Amino acid sequence: LIHEDMRYRDKQLLRLREEVLDLEDFSESVALNEFTLDDFRIELSNYITSNRKLLEDAPLGLYGVVPPHPEQKAITPGVVFCFKQKGSVTSGETVNPLQPYYLVYVLNDGTVRFSFAQPKQVLEIYRLLCSGKAAAYDHLCQLFDSETQNGSDMSLYNKLLDAAVESIARTFQKRMAAGLQTGRDFKIPDEQEQAREASDLELVTWLVIKTP
Repeated sequence: LIHEDMRYRDKQLLRLREEVLDLEDFSESVALNEFTLDDFRIELSNYITSNRKLLEDAPLGLYGVVPPHPEQKAITPGVVFCFKQKGSVTSGETVNPLQPYYLVYVLNDGTVRFSFAQPKQVLEIYRLLCSGKAAAYDHLCQLFDSETQNGSDMSLYNKLLDAAVESIARTFQKRMAAGLQTGRDFKIPDEQEQAREASDLELVTWLVIKTP
């Protein structure tokens, strides 16, 4: 099973290298969204075990700067945002399987490449760009500091963050509407637990994808 999973992943990554497309649109009989997140959970569990104290002490809002993957043309400059919905969230898993967390990949022109409805694609990009990297890309960090005037001019990233939040609210509403059409068993999340605006979310971390 693991061997077949890896062969399938290789096929998808080869297509990702050659084309700019939505991974949800693959025509193969086995779709990417049929896979669970078990492989990511295993890697995360192992990392937590080895770095528990470091993670517990880390503040919210940490970010990293990485270059695009040299072999993946579909991964272009932008930001991957990870948000957490505020308050007690006890419903909404039918709309967002990662509830209360949201992953969104936004390109530098404000286009949402992958919404929170496509967590596997976002996690796969995160893995490709960050797995096994133990040190920062100093030249990219210096470039980021120079372009943002050491963080005093974050206008570009504020716009991308706004685009990510708008995408979350829009996608949340669309997925609720779609869920209502699937059958009577679908339950609408409580109104106070629906992600609607920036005040409903807090930024956990963000990954800047930047060309050197």
